[in-house]
Amino acid sequence: MNKHGPNFDDLVEPGFNALARERMRRVHKLLITVEPLPELPSKLAAPRVPYSVRLVPHRRRSALVALAAAFGISAFGLGLQFGDGGGAPSPDRVIPMSGTQQAPGAAGSIALFDADAAGNWPMEISVEGLAPSASGRPYELWLTRDGKLTALCGRFLAEADGSTVVPMNAPYKLKDAVWVVVEEGSDAPLLTT
Repeated sequence: MNKHGPNFDDLVEPGFNALARERMRRVHKLLITVEPLPELPSKLAAPRVPYSVRLVPHRRRSALVALAAAFGISAFGLGLQFGDGGGAPSPDRVIPMSGTQQAPGAAGSIALFDADAAGNWPMEISVEGLAPSASGRPYELWLTRDGKLTALCGRFLAEADGSTVVPMNAPYKLKDAVWVVVEEGSDAPLLTT
């Protein structure tokens, strides 16, 4: 080490890449020409004493917490009173379905909701007593005109106990509509409105 800092050749091996070695030599020369940092002033050497923060007095803090709690409870109550409660919308009407001779113990209903702007009628079909089909095929809900299947509304499977609840959709005009439930591939109604 000389009076200007460590010797460059003592720091970097001679077999180092010549181009990189020359760059490092220039940086080394710059570093050893820099003056040392001045001594730290004594007023900065001692840690600063943190200043104290005056908090809201305990009585006021309790009052603020109580006010915030009352506001939260009021907002929750108003939400329950005037909001939809996050529940499902109620149907516009419920159309009962009864079993035919092919399924005399079956019954059901179609909960029909308000149509959207495009003309889609959301609905939910509920059935009971309609055991799973022997063929394993699903059941189908059809809209009929003049006794003929005209518009498929959807397919569903029944639980082992013969019940199910399935959301569906009917993008059709429903005036004078008659719905039937048939087994897929058949046109013999099992349930009808």
